[in-house]
Amino acid sequence: MPGDNQQAILGMKPQTLALLTAGVVAAAGLGYVVYFDQKRRSDPTFRKQLKRERKKMTKAAKSAEETEKAAKVQLIETILDKVSKDTFPETPEKKEEYFMTQVAAGEALCGKGEQFYDEAVLPFYRAMKVYPAPMELIMVYQKTIPEYVFQMVVNIMALEQHKRQQGFYEQFPPKETKVKLGELPAGTTDEGKPIVRRGLVADVALTEGQHVYSEGPLVSALHPALEGSYCNHCLRKVTEENKVACANCSEVAFCSGECETAASDAYHKYLCSKNKAGADEEGNKELAFLQFSKDKNLKYPYMVSKFLSTMVAEEVERTKSGVSADKSYNSWDHVDRFRYLDTAPTEATTQEIQTLKELLGEKVQGISEFLTNEIYLMLKGKLLYNAYAVNTESAELELEESSEHVRKTPTDKHSVGAALYKISTYLGQADSEEEANVRVVFDKENHDVSVYMTKDVKEGDELKAVYTLPVPKASQQ
Repeated sequence: MPGDNQQAILGMKPQTLALLTAGVVAAAGLGYVVYFDQKRRSDPTFRKQLKRERKKMTKAAKSAEETEKAAKVQLIETILDKVSKDTFPETPEKKEEYFMTQVAAGEALCGKGEQFYDEAVLPFYRAMKVYPAPMELIMVYQKTIPEYVFQMVVNIMALEQHKRQQGFYEQFPPKETKVKLGELPAGTTDEGKPIVRRGLVADVALTEGQHVYSEGPLVSALHPALEGSYCNHCLRKVTEENKVACANCSEVAFCSGECETAASDAYHKYLCSKNKAGADEEGNKELAFLQFSKDKNLKYPYMVSKFLSTMVAEEVERTKSGVSADKSYNSWDHVDRFRYLDTAPTEATTQEIQTLKELLGEKVQGISEFLTNEIYLMLKGKLLYNAYAVNTESAELELEESSEHVRKTPTDKHSVGAALYKISTYLGQADSEEEANVRVVFDKENHDVSVYMTKDVKEGDELKAVYTLPVPKASQQ
């Protein structure tokens, strides 16, 4: 009879045979599932074996994931190490040539297949290091290079930026200032997660009356009406004995040759009207900008122009010295970390931005593209929140009160302008003299500031001074 069964099977149509086979397999599978479930329920040893197998599989999957992650981390660290030792070209022509060479190398490696993707990451990242607009290039990479390579480039970029940010707080403030930037509680989010802020804390125990540190400002500016009678650079009163006039314009004056040189090197060469040097006053953008500031009684547009000009001067000097931007911190690195007052655009701010672009557009390459409404409002918001009134004048000044907020400190001196400071920006705000533990003191003649203890504090205690802010204390968190 077995032969009859074989003949019957051989005589079946292929479709029928396939269905029969599938049915048998399914039945056998169902039988195994029933057996397996029964075994799992009734056999303790079998259950333990299953548990061990599951643990083994989970462990193997986790191990494979960690191995892959470790390999990526190792690749990132290797690339960062190599890039840190690279010497990049400095001229635009050489940078363009280098960029094209690196992109071509990366594309060639990707073309060889996935096994070369790790090698392709390095040339693509090197290309980004010399590209003038890295974020723009990232968007191009996202559309043109393999996803794995793109993600690795982004991860390296993020890690490098994180390391640079951490490096900033390791270097600043300098140790000799006896203070550091600590992470302080600033409330909680709607989800209940803690919020932290950077604040100035004692790096060592400090005692009442002790001088903590002194510093000059990142940028300062006079009340517009005082130009010519106070130093445009350090805000010191100009007298007949110390007056140094600008050689090229009649709008500003300095208290010394040193201040004139410092101002010219940092910003004044970009802002000088040159009306003494024969520049036509008709349509003179520099004169129009100064007149605009006086008419509107505004310091901050001029402070922003000084800050932007100083940034350009810093970059030129850095390039000359050959110091990598990755290994140094400039004025923007400081200002970028400051808190700021969120301000909405108005017709007035639109006019300020346009006037600034007209002033700097022909002198500072790329300023028109850089100085967007958002960037200007952010910079102005940082000044409104952080700039101190520079109180040095004993005699009361007949000045129209400006609508621009400054941090006012308790003093019997009068303000001649405003200044923004790297360290003192981070001083906490005290509600009263009783709560304060430091006092902010301006130099009797210029915009430099010193901080003195009014109480003993322990290492790690926040340093607080009395000053005003443009928002209620409850909304400062």
